[in-house]
Amino acid sequence: MKGLYLFSIFGYIGILWLIGIYVTRKSSSTEAYLVASRSLSVPFLSVLIAGIWVGGVSIVGMAQGSYIHGISALWLQAGVWVAMCVTSLLLGRILKGKNTYSILDVVENIYDKKTAKLAGILQLMFSVWVITMQIVGGGAILSVILNGQLSFREGMLLTAIVFTLYNVMGGFVATAYTNLVHIGVTIFGIFLGGFYVVFNTGALSQMANHTYYFKPFGDLGAVQALSWAYINFTLGVLAQPVINTASSAKTLEEGRKGILIGNLIGIPVVIMAALCGIVARYVFPDIPSISALPALLNIVPPFIAVFFLISMWAPLMSSGSPFLMGATTLAVKGYIAPALSLRNDRTLLYVSRFTTLAIGAVSLLLGFFVKEILREVTWIAVLLSAIVYIVFIGWAWKQVHSLYAFLSLLGTVAILMFSFIFGSYKVLHPVWPVTLYIFIVMGIGVMEARKADA
Repeated sequence: MKGLYLFSIFGYIGILWLIGIYVTRKSSSTEAYLVASRSLSVPFLSVLIAGIWVGGVSIVGMAQGSYIHGISALWLQAGVWVAMCVTSLLLGRILKGKNTYSILDVVENIYDKKTAKLAGILQLMFSVWVITMQIVGGGAILSVILNGQLSFREGMLLTAIVFTLYNVMGGFVATAYTNLVHIGVTIFGIFLGGFYVVFNTGALSQMANHTYYFKPFGDLGAVQALSWAYINFTLGVLAQPVINTASSAKTLEEGRKGILIGNLIGIPVVIMAALCGIVARYVFPDIPSISALPALLNIVPPFIAVFFLISMWAPLMSSGSPFLMGATTLAVKGYIAPALSLRNDRTLLYVSRFTTLAIGAVSLLLGFFVKEILREVTWIAVLLSAIVYIVFIGWAWKQVHSLYAFLSLLGTVAILMFSFIFGSYKVLHPVWPVTLYIFIVMGIGVMEARKADA
């Protein structure tokens, strides 16, 4: 079986790299490399959006989460599903024409450059951490499947190399084309393998008798479950890869359609991953939780196992790629090009490719510090929650001074650091003190603006 798995994995890698090589000629300018020359149609936009949210967090992380917490782990993803509907409605306001590349542009349309730069750094930090999660998920899957032939670290390395290189070659065009492949094999494989383990183990009916596995809030409780949903809502509304994808659309209307269709594609895939995690808990009650999904390969026949395997590995790259290219766009357009006064397109293209490679390498190194995928994403996602707050408040009250927005973002970083240093995150999720702090600061800003107008 291991030989068959290896053959399938390297065959899949070959397909991805051939696509990367093929589309390199379509990425001969910086605009093409970063935003696909703003020419993508609805099918490509849909698989890009689906791929962003069907990744290591949603597949491996969701299986891990449901292995531990039951069906209540789906609350994390529910926030994203709502966020994509809201993003579609607000897309015209987010993009404001054809000059938008990143969250920097969105924030700078409301506040000053200093606030926009800080918001961009926070978004970049989050994007790198999400890329890291995909790499960790790849290491977990490959090390369990190829036990004895590939270690966890080697699995991480292979995953990082594969999707980083095809993005270095073909940029966002490569991300679009490969996501078409990734999403196709993910849907086919996860349902083929998922239905097999569900109907051949009887696990769901047995686990239904468990004290919390099929309760809406499980052992998380309503407060934590709804916190997860809320955090992921704020995470998704202005996420850089979504902005990057929408900026690549031919028209605003196609961008809206792509977001909504991609959202619909992803929902059933994530639900199936959660059910697989519960099956794994019944069949393998004593394994490490992060191995919940790949462990199921031990109970499916070979002809199913091959597709099931690829459906576990492909989403890690379908999500890692848009986040990688989104981070590249943000870093190059927001910081590197202005700092170095780069205007020559050929130079910018080389710098963009090198930046993609560098971000992939940094994300790989961070992977050695990850413990539990779902929880750690919700912690770092607080950085994005802060950005969403200041943007929405800025849209509602345009006269608010930039200083209040800047202090809001700066205070968010301080609160998050305090939570980790003193361990308060174990008692109270940092999103709540951050929310209170920002509403106080921005509230003062709104009152000051009203006084000035009076």
